Amino acid sequence: MVEIKMYPAKNGDCFLLSFGITKKRHILIDCGYVDTYERFLKKDLLEIAKKKEKINLMVITHIDADNISGAIKFIENNNSEKFIEIEEVWFNAYRHLQIQKQFGTELNSKEREILRREIALGKSYFKRVNQDEIAIDEISAKQGSTLGALLLKGNYNWNMNFNGNAVSTKFSEPINIGDISITILSPDEGKLNKLENKWIKELKKKKWNFNINENDLFDDAFEFMLLLGEKELVINNSEISRRSTEEQLNVEEFIEKEYQIDKGDINGSSIAMLIEYDQKNFLFLADAHPDIIIKKLTEMGKTKYDLVKVSHHGSVKNTTNELAKLLNSERYLFSTNGHKHSHPDCQTIIKLLFANSQLEKQLYFNYETSASRVFESKELKEKYNYGIVTGDDEKPITVKL
Repeated sequence: MVEIKMYPAKNGDCFLLSFGITKKRHILIDCGYVDTYERFLKKDLLEIAKKKEKINLMVITHIDADNISGAIKFIENNNSEKFIEIEEVWFNAYRHLQIQKQFGTELNSKEREILRREIALGKSYFKRVNQDEIAIDEISAKQGSTLGALLLKGNYNWNMNFNGNAVSTKFSEPINIGDISITILSPDEGKLNKLENKWIKELKKKKWNFNINENDLFDDAFEFMLLLGEKELVINNSEISRRSTEEQLNVEEFIEKEYQIDKGDINGSSIAMLIEYDQKNFLFLADAHPDIIIKKLTEMGKTKYDLVKVSHHGSVKNTTNELAKLLNSERYLFSTNGHKHSHPDCQTIIKLLFANSQLEKQLYFNYETSASRVFESKELKEKYNYGIVTGDDEKPITVKL
Protein backbone atom coordinates (compact mmCIF):
# COMPACT_ATOMS: atom_id res chain seq x y z
CA MET A 1 0.00 0.00 0.00
CA VAL A 2 1.06 3.59 -0.68
CA GLU A 3 -0.35 6.54 1.26
CA ILE A 4 0.25 10.02 -0.15
CA LYS A 5 -0.44 13.08 1.98
CA MET A 6 -0.75 16.50 0.36
CA TYR A 7 -0.53 19.10 3.11
CA PRO A 8 -2.13 22.55 3.19
CA ALA A 9 0.98 24.53 2.23
CA LYS A 10 -0.61 27.79 1.09
CA ASN A 11 0.86 28.47 -2.37
CA GLY A 12 3.57 25.85 -1.84
CA ASP A 13 4.26 22.11 -1.81
CA CYS A 14 4.56 19.53 0.95
CA PHE A 15 4.05 15.80 0.40
CA LEU A 16 4.64 12.72 2.55
CA LEU A 17 4.69 9.33 0.81
CA SER A 18 4.48 6.22 3.01
CA PHE A 19 5.11 2.77 1.55
CA GLY A 20 4.08 -0.61 2.95
CA ILE A 21 1.91 -1.73 5.85
CA THR A 22 4.29 -2.45 8.71
CA LYS A 23 7.76 -0.94 9.14
CA LYS A 24 6.95 1.58 6.46
CA ARG A 25 9.37 3.57 4.35
CA HIS A 26 8.74 7.30 4.01
CA ILE A 27 9.68 9.92 1.42
CA LEU A 28 9.19 13.60 2.28
CA ILE A 29 9.01 15.97 -0.71
CA ASP A 30 9.30 19.67 0.20
CA CYS A 31 8.01 21.13 3.45
CA GLY A 32 5.95 24.17 2.53
CA TYR A 33 6.19 27.16 4.83
CA VAL A 34 7.04 27.22 8.54
CA ASP A 35 3.30 27.26 9.22
CA THR A 36 2.89 24.01 7.21
CA TYR A 37 5.57 22.29 9.25
CA GLU A 38 4.36 23.48 12.66
CA ARG A 39 0.63 22.90 12.11
CA PHE A 40 0.69 19.62 10.22
CA LEU A 41 3.97 17.99 9.24
CA LYS A 42 5.74 17.91 12.59
CA LYS A 43 2.94 15.90 14.19
CA ASP A 44 3.22 13.22 11.48
CA LEU A 45 7.02 13.15 11.75
CA LEU A 46 6.76 12.58 15.49
CA GLU A 47 4.29 9.74 14.86
CA ILE A 48 6.69 8.14 12.38
CA ALA A 49 9.51 8.35 14.91
CA LYS A 50 7.27 6.91 17.62
CA LYS A 51 6.82 3.80 15.46
CA LYS A 52 10.63 3.44 15.22
CA GLU A 53 10.51 4.39 11.54
CA LYS A 54 12.43 7.14 9.74
CA ILE A 55 12.40 9.45 6.76
CA ASN A 56 14.21 7.31 4.24
CA LEU A 57 14.49 10.19 1.79
CA MET A 58 13.89 13.93 2.12
CA VAL A 59 13.77 15.83 -1.18
CA ILE A 60 13.83 19.61 -1.39
CA THR A 61 13.05 20.08 -5.05
CA HIS A 62 14.48 23.59 -5.49
CA ILE A 63 15.23 26.81 -3.65
CA ASP A 64 11.93 28.62 -3.27
CA ALA A 65 10.21 29.99 -0.18
CA ASP A 66 7.10 27.91 -0.73
CA ASN A 67 8.92 24.62 -0.19
CA ILE A 68 12.13 25.45 1.65
CA SER A 69 10.95 27.56 4.61
CA GLY A 70 9.36 24.65 6.47
CA ALA A 71 12.41 22.50 5.73
CA ILE A 72 14.69 25.07 7.39
CA LYS A 73 12.55 25.03 10.53
CA PHE A 74 12.36 21.21 10.53
CA ILE A 75 16.12 20.71 10.22
CA GLU A 76 16.77 23.46 12.76
CA ASN A 77 14.50 21.63 15.24
CA ASN A 78 16.02 18.24 14.43
CA ASN A 79 19.53 19.60 14.89
CA SER A 80 18.64 21.06 18.28
CA GLU A 81 17.07 17.85 19.55
CA LYS A 82 17.04 14.97 17.09
CA PHE A 83 13.53 13.52 17.07
CA ILE A 84 13.60 11.62 13.77
CA GLU A 85 16.26 9.94 11.65
CA ILE A 86 16.67 11.15 8.07
CA GLU A 87 18.49 8.55 6.01
CA GLU A 88 19.25 10.68 2.93
CA VAL A 89 18.63 14.25 1.75
CA TRP A 90 18.45 15.37 -1.89
CA PHE A 91 18.88 19.11 -2.34
CA ASN A 92 20.95 21.04 -4.88
CA ALA A 93 22.76 23.99 -3.33
CA TYR A 94 25.68 26.28 -4.10
CA ARG A 95 28.26 23.58 -3.40
CA HIS A 96 26.76 21.35 -6.13
CA LEU A 97 27.19 23.86 -8.94
CA GLN A 98 30.16 23.31 -11.22
CA ILE A 99 31.60 26.76 -10.47
CA GLN A 100 35.37 26.97 -10.83
CA LYS A 101 35.96 27.62 -7.14
CA GLN A 102 39.33 28.92 -6.03
CA PHE A 103 40.48 26.18 -3.67
CA GLY A 104 42.99 27.09 -1.01
CA THR A 105 42.05 30.77 -1.02
CA GLU A 106 40.60 32.58 1.97
CA LEU A 107 38.24 35.53 2.28
CA ASN A 108 39.71 38.56 3.98
CA SER A 109 37.85 40.32 6.77
CA LYS A 110 36.35 42.95 4.42
CA GLU A 111 35.04 40.29 2.05
CA ARG A 112 33.54 38.32 4.92
CA GLU A 113 31.80 41.44 6.16
CA ILE A 114 30.37 42.14 2.69
CA LEU A 115 28.86 38.65 2.51
CA ARG A 116 27.52 38.78 6.06
CA ARG A 117 25.89 42.14 5.35
CA GLU A 118 24.25 40.83 2.16
CA ILE A 119 22.93 37.77 3.98
CA ALA A 120 21.51 39.83 6.86
CA LEU A 121 19.90 42.30 4.45
CA GLY A 122 18.41 39.49 2.40
CA LYS A 123 16.91 37.76 5.42
CA SER A 124 15.58 41.01 6.81
CA TYR A 125 13.93 41.88 3.50
CA PHE A 126 12.57 38.37 3.07
CA LYS A 127 11.03 38.48 6.53
CA ARG A 128 9.48 41.91 5.98
CA VAL A 129 7.85 41.32 2.59
CA ASN A 130 6.48 37.92 3.54
CA GLN A 131 5.32 38.42 7.11
CA ASP A 132 1.62 38.66 6.15
CA GLU A 133 1.75 35.66 3.88
CA ILE A 134 4.01 33.19 5.68
CA ALA A 135 5.61 32.61 9.05
CA ILE A 136 9.09 33.27 7.66
CA ASP A 137 9.89 35.31 10.76
CA GLU A 138 10.67 32.00 12.45
CA ILE A 139 13.88 31.92 10.43
CA SER A 140 16.54 33.91 12.22
CA ALA A 141 18.81 36.43 10.55
CA LYS A 142 21.98 34.84 11.82
CA GLN A 143 24.58 33.33 9.55
CA GLY A 144 24.22 29.60 9.05
CA SER A 145 20.43 29.38 9.25
CA THR A 146 19.88 28.54 5.59
CA LEU A 147 19.03 24.97 4.67
CA GLY A 148 22.45 24.15 3.27
CA ALA A 149 24.19 25.39 6.41
CA LEU A 150 21.83 23.44 8.66
CA LEU A 151 22.33 20.23 6.68
CA LEU A 152 26.08 20.59 7.05
CA LYS A 153 25.76 21.29 10.76
CA GLY A 154 23.56 18.22 11.26
CA ASN A 155 25.94 16.02 9.27
CA TYR A 156 23.16 14.49 7.13
CA ASN A 157 23.80 12.18 4.19
CA TRP A 158 23.40 14.88 1.55
CA ASN A 159 23.16 13.82 -2.13
CA MET A 160 25.16 10.71 -1.27
CA ASN A 161 23.15 8.67 -3.81
CA PHE A 162 24.85 10.94 -6.36
CA ASN A 163 28.32 10.66 -4.82
CA GLY A 164 27.88 14.09 -3.26
CA ASN A 165 27.25 15.71 -6.65
CA ALA A 166 24.13 17.48 -7.89
CA VAL A 167 20.91 15.50 -8.25
CA SER A 168 20.43 15.42 -12.02
CA THR A 169 19.54 13.28 -15.02
CA LYS A 170 23.27 12.71 -15.48
CA PHE A 171 22.60 9.76 -13.15
CA SER A 172 20.35 7.88 -15.56
CA GLU A 173 19.93 4.64 -13.64
CA PRO A 174 17.06 4.34 -11.14
CA ILE A 175 17.98 4.74 -7.48
CA ASN A 176 16.59 2.10 -5.15
CA ILE A 177 15.44 2.69 -1.59
CA GLY A 178 14.53 -0.82 -0.54
CA ASP A 179 11.78 -1.85 -2.97
CA ILE A 180 11.14 1.75 -4.07
CA SER A 181 12.69 2.83 -7.38
CA ILE A 182 13.26 6.50 -8.27
CA THR A 183 14.23 7.89 -11.67
CA ILE A 184 15.31 11.52 -11.96
CA LEU A 185 13.46 13.45 -14.69
CA SER A 186 14.83 16.93 -13.97
CA PRO A 187 17.12 18.84 -13.83
CA ASP A 188 19.66 18.04 -16.51
CA GLU A 189 23.11 19.57 -16.76
CA GLY A 190 21.81 22.32 -19.02
CA LYS A 191 19.23 23.51 -16.47
CA LEU A 192 21.83 23.48 -13.69
CA ASN A 193 24.27 25.43 -15.85
CA LYS A 194 21.65 28.13 -16.34
CA LEU A 195 21.24 28.38 -12.57
CA GLU A 196 25.00 28.67 -12.19
CA ASN A 197 25.13 31.44 -14.82
CA LYS A 198 22.38 33.28 -12.95
CA TRP A 199 24.50 33.16 -9.79
CA ILE A 200 27.65 34.40 -11.57
CA LYS A 201 25.66 37.20 -13.20
CA GLU A 202 24.34 38.26 -9.80
CA LEU A 203 27.86 38.34 -8.35
CA LYS A 204 29.04 40.54 -11.22
CA LYS A 205 26.07 42.86 -10.81
CA LYS A 206 27.00 43.33 -7.16
CA LYS A 207 30.64 43.88 -8.21
CA TRP A 208 31.87 41.11 -5.92
CA ASN A 209 35.23 40.52 -7.53
CA PHE A 210 36.83 38.45 -4.80
CA ASN A 211 37.64 34.78 -5.28
CA ILE A 212 34.74 32.33 -5.10
CA ASN A 213 35.69 29.49 -2.81
CA GLU A 214 34.28 26.86 -0.46
CA ASN A 215 33.55 29.26 2.40
CA ASP A 216 30.14 28.51 3.93
CA LEU A 217 29.18 32.17 3.61
CA PHE A 218 28.72 31.56 -0.12
CA ASP A 219 26.12 28.87 0.61
CA ASP A 220 24.01 31.32 2.61
CA ALA A 221 24.44 34.13 0.07
CA PHE A 222 23.48 31.81 -2.79
CA GLU A 223 20.24 30.61 -1.16
CA PHE A 224 19.03 34.10 -0.35
CA MET A 225 19.97 35.47 -3.74
CA LEU A 226 17.73 32.84 -5.32
CA LEU A 227 14.92 33.31 -2.81
CA LEU A 228 14.79 37.03 -3.47
CA GLY A 229 16.11 37.44 -6.96
CA GLU A 230 13.64 35.87 -9.40
CA LYS A 231 10.28 37.39 -10.27
CA GLU A 232 7.82 35.02 -11.84
CA LEU A 233 6.29 35.80 -15.21
CA VAL A 234 2.54 35.69 -14.67
CA ILE A 235 0.32 34.65 -17.55
CA ASN A 236 -2.29 37.28 -18.39
CA ASN A 237 -5.54 35.58 -17.46
CA SER A 238 -7.77 38.46 -18.48
CA GLU A 239 -9.37 35.99 -20.91
CA ILE A 240 -10.78 34.24 -17.85
CA SER A 241 -11.09 37.03 -15.29
CA ARG A 242 -13.14 39.24 -17.60
CA ARG A 243 -16.05 36.80 -17.52
CA SER A 244 -18.87 37.69 -15.18
CA THR A 245 -19.49 35.32 -12.29
CA GLU A 246 -22.93 34.58 -13.70
CA GLU A 247 -21.59 33.51 -17.10
CA GLN A 248 -20.49 29.89 -17.49
CA LEU A 249 -16.82 29.88 -18.41
CA ASN A 250 -16.26 27.99 -21.65
CA VAL A 251 -12.96 26.39 -20.69
CA GLU A 252 -12.97 24.24 -23.82
CA GLU A 253 -11.87 27.21 -25.92
CA PHE A 254 -8.45 26.94 -24.24
CA ILE A 255 -7.81 23.27 -25.11
CA GLU A 256 -5.68 23.80 -28.20
CA LYS A 257 -4.22 27.16 -27.23
CA GLU A 258 -0.53 27.18 -26.33
CA TYR A 259 1.13 29.61 -23.92
CA GLN A 260 4.62 30.89 -23.26
CA ILE A 261 6.42 28.18 -21.31
CA ASP A 262 8.28 28.65 -18.03
CA LYS A 263 11.88 29.72 -18.57
CA GLY A 264 12.78 30.59 -14.96
CA ASP A 265 16.20 29.27 -13.99
CA ILE A 266 15.11 28.34 -10.46
CA ASN A 267 12.07 26.34 -11.57
CA GLY A 268 14.24 24.77 -14.26
CA SER A 269 16.52 23.42 -11.53
CA SER A 270 13.61 21.54 -9.88
CA ILE A 271 14.11 17.91 -8.94
CA ALA A 272 11.30 16.00 -10.68
CA MET A 273 10.95 12.24 -10.19
CA LEU A 274 9.25 9.06 -11.29
CA ILE A 275 8.68 6.94 -8.19
CA GLU A 276 7.84 3.24 -8.70
CA TYR A 277 6.64 0.78 -6.08
CA ASP A 278 4.67 -2.47 -6.17
CA GLN A 279 3.82 -2.09 -9.89
CA LYS A 280 2.54 1.45 -9.29
CA ASN A 281 4.18 4.62 -10.54
CA PHE A 282 3.91 8.23 -9.48
CA LEU A 283 5.13 11.44 -11.09
CA PHE A 284 6.18 14.27 -8.79
CA LEU A 285 7.04 17.12 -11.14
CA ALA A 286 7.94 19.94 -8.66
CA ASP A 287 8.05 23.17 -10.72
CA ALA A 288 9.94 21.55 -13.60
CA HIS A 289 9.92 22.87 -17.15
CA PRO A 290 7.78 20.96 -19.67
CA ASP A 291 10.54 20.45 -22.26
CA ILE A 292 12.74 18.28 -20.05
CA ILE A 293 9.78 16.27 -18.68
CA ILE A 294 8.53 15.58 -22.21
CA LYS A 295 12.01 14.43 -23.24
CA LYS A 296 12.44 12.06 -20.30
CA LEU A 297 8.92 10.58 -20.39
CA THR A 298 9.21 9.99 -24.13
CA GLU A 299 12.55 8.22 -23.63
CA MET A 300 11.07 5.96 -20.94
CA GLY A 301 8.08 5.06 -23.08
CA LYS A 302 5.61 4.63 -20.23
CA THR A 303 1.97 5.11 -21.22
CA LYS A 304 0.14 5.45 -17.90
CA TYR A 305 0.77 6.74 -14.38
CA ASP A 306 -1.10 6.01 -11.17
CA LEU A 307 -0.78 9.57 -9.90
CA VAL A 308 0.66 12.87 -11.14
CA LYS A 309 1.62 15.86 -9.01
CA VAL A 310 1.13 18.54 -11.65
CA SER A 311 4.09 20.85 -12.22
CA HIS A 312 4.22 24.34 -10.72
CA HIS A 313 0.84 24.21 -8.96
CA GLY A 314 -0.97 23.74 -12.27
CA SER A 315 0.54 26.73 -14.09
CA VAL A 316 -0.25 26.72 -17.80
CA LYS A 317 3.41 27.62 -18.43
CA ASN A 318 4.48 24.17 -17.23
CA THR A 319 1.92 21.89 -18.93
CA THR A 320 1.80 22.09 -22.71
CA ASN A 321 -0.60 20.13 -24.92
CA GLU A 322 2.19 17.67 -25.73
CA LEU A 323 2.94 17.08 -22.05
CA ALA A 324 -0.75 16.79 -21.14
CA LYS A 325 -1.05 13.84 -23.55
CA LEU A 326 1.90 12.10 -21.88
CA LEU A 327 0.52 12.61 -18.35
CA ASN A 328 -1.97 9.80 -18.77
CA SER A 329 -3.34 9.24 -15.27
CA GLU A 330 -6.47 8.74 -13.19
CA ARG A 331 -5.27 11.06 -10.41
CA TYR A 332 -3.91 14.61 -10.57
CA LEU A 333 -2.71 16.62 -7.56
CA PHE A 334 -2.89 20.42 -7.52
CA SER A 335 -1.08 21.91 -4.55
CA THR A 336 -1.90 25.59 -3.98
CA ASN A 337 -4.39 27.98 -2.42
CA GLY A 338 -4.22 30.16 -5.53
CA HIS A 339 -3.38 33.33 -3.62
CA LYS A 340 -0.01 34.20 -5.14
CA HIS A 341 -0.37 33.68 -8.88
CA SER A 342 -3.96 32.41 -9.19
CA HIS A 343 -2.80 28.86 -9.78
CA PRO A 344 -3.96 26.36 -10.88
CA ASP A 345 -4.85 27.70 -14.30
CA CYS A 346 -8.12 26.53 -15.83
CA GLN A 347 -6.22 26.11 -19.09
CA THR A 348 -3.98 23.44 -17.54
CA ILE A 349 -6.86 21.48 -16.07
CA ILE A 350 -8.91 21.33 -19.28
CA LYS A 351 -5.83 20.28 -21.26
CA LEU A 352 -5.29 17.34 -18.90
CA LEU A 353 -8.95 16.33 -18.98
CA PHE A 354 -9.24 16.57 -22.76
CA ALA A 355 -5.99 14.72 -23.46
CA ASN A 356 -7.15 11.62 -21.57
CA SER A 357 -10.92 11.88 -21.66
CA GLN A 358 -11.44 8.10 -21.85
CA LEU A 359 -10.10 7.57 -18.32
CA GLU A 360 -12.18 8.03 -15.19
CA LYS A 361 -10.17 10.65 -13.32
CA GLN A 362 -9.99 12.31 -9.93
CA LEU A 363 -8.72 15.86 -9.43
CA TYR A 364 -7.31 16.62 -5.97
CA PHE A 365 -7.14 20.25 -4.83
CA ASN A 366 -5.77 20.87 -1.34
CA TYR A 367 -7.71 24.16 -1.28
CA GLU A 368 -10.81 25.46 -2.96
CA THR A 369 -9.72 27.91 -5.68
CA SER A 370 -11.44 29.82 -8.45
CA ALA A 371 -10.33 27.09 -10.87
CA SER A 372 -11.59 24.22 -8.71
CA ARG A 373 -14.99 25.94 -8.54
CA VAL A 374 -15.15 26.17 -12.34
CA PHE A 375 -14.61 22.41 -12.63
CA GLU A 376 -17.38 21.58 -10.17
CA SER A 377 -19.61 21.89 -13.25
CA LYS A 378 -21.85 18.82 -13.57
CA GLU A 379 -21.76 19.14 -17.34
CA LEU A 380 -17.96 19.14 -17.46
CA LYS A 381 -17.72 16.23 -15.01
CA GLU A 382 -19.99 14.09 -17.15
CA LYS A 383 -18.33 15.05 -20.43
CA TYR A 384 -14.74 14.54 -19.26
CA ASN A 385 -15.33 11.68 -16.84
CA TYR A 386 -13.87 13.06 -13.62
CA GLY A 387 -14.59 13.81 -9.99
CA ILE A 388 -13.11 16.33 -7.56
CA VAL A 389 -11.73 16.10 -4.03
CA THR A 390 -11.22 19.51 -2.40
CA GLY A 391 -9.40 20.09 0.86
CA ASP A 392 -9.29 23.01 3.25
CA ASP A 393 -6.82 24.60 5.63
CA GLU A 394 -7.55 22.13 8.42
CA LYS A 395 -5.99 18.82 7.37
CA PRO A 396 -4.02 17.19 4.57
CA ILE A 397 -5.64 15.32 1.69
CA THR A 398 -4.73 11.63 1.80
CA VAL A 399 -4.68 9.37 -1.27
CA LYS A 400 -4.31 5.62 -0.67
CA LEU A 401 -3.33 3.21 -3.44
